Amino acid sequence: MQEIYSLTIVVIFLISLINVYIILKRNFAKKIVGKDINKIGEPLVAESGGIALIIPFWVLIILFSYFFFFDYKLLIVGIGITLFAVIGFLDDNKNKFLAGVVGWKIRALPIAIISLSIAGILFVPTNITGSLIVIILALFFAGLASFSNTFEGLNGWTSGTSFIIAIALAIVAIKVGYVYSFLFVGLAAVILGFLIFNKFPAKVLPGDSGTLFIGAGIAGLALFTQNFMFIIFTFLLFIPHIIDFFFLKMLTNRKDASQHKQRPYKVLKNAKLTIPDYKGNTKYDFAKLLMKIFGPRYEWQIVLIIWTIVIINTAFWAYLFFQFVF
Repeated sequence: MQEIYSLTIVVIFLISLINVYIILKRNFAKKIVGKDINKIGEPLVAESGGIALIIPFWVLIILFSYFFFFDYKLLIVGIGITLFAVIGFLDDNKNKFLAGVVGWKIRALPIAIISLSIAGILFVPTNITGSLIVIILALFFAGLASFSNTFEGLNGWTSGTSFIIAIALAIVAIKVGYVYSFLFVGLAAVILGFLIFNKFPAKVLPGDSGTLFIGAGIAGLALFTQNFMFIIFTFLLFIPHIIDFFFLKMLTNRKDASQHKQRPYKVLKNAKLTIPDYKGNTKYDFAKLLMKIFGPRYEWQIVLIIWTIVIINTAFWAYLFFQFVF
């Protein structure tokens, strides 16, 4: 049976790999592209590639239901994660589908509804305390998706760190239940299929459809375990994301935390990236903090350092929880 499960994960990876390839070719042909502004010449790259992950993710859910058990709650979680990807895809292509920029309040409303619905179904409140827990868990779901969305900007940044986190979750989930470990290994396989084409030099960019999907996928499956300690463990793996958003972007660049008004990095003639020239205080994110510490670096070097930091944080918490909590 172990061989069958392993073969299943390989199949999910191959489906993800093939689907991402098909979508990147289609999007490029349909001119759903974006400039890779962190490279000399700003080559065009297929955008919104994250939408390709929906199919392999649902294959994972179907195979889980076949090998283990059917649970309507997993279907609800899957629908919520899919809707996050769709919201991201519409935002990626707002000029094409939505006739312009959509306000944050309008975008946040469906995200809040989806998050509250999933948390409420998984943790049915019976009193005021239960209702508060549901609200906190809804914030967890939406928050991790948002952190994944903002912890991005370089080739392989989000997809690589998310793959690392998914593997750690799969290992620790063994203590919670083998079936949950299977889900996280499957999610890692889905992400890896995308990472192959998103690593430096990227052939496809995730867009909001990819970053929101990946973050929601990790958060949603963590909630599906219905194990509060495992949920806390998952949250701690996002400490680098939290530092990036709250302690760097929000403190130094609150008015443009998404870094759309000014290019986040400056490309030097030798293709290395450095901090742009700002009028006034430097507007930091995680990558620019590393540039401040290590100086100008090639894009792949910066991402490799970020991966290393995420691995260290992940390994620390994984060891702690695996050995002493579960």
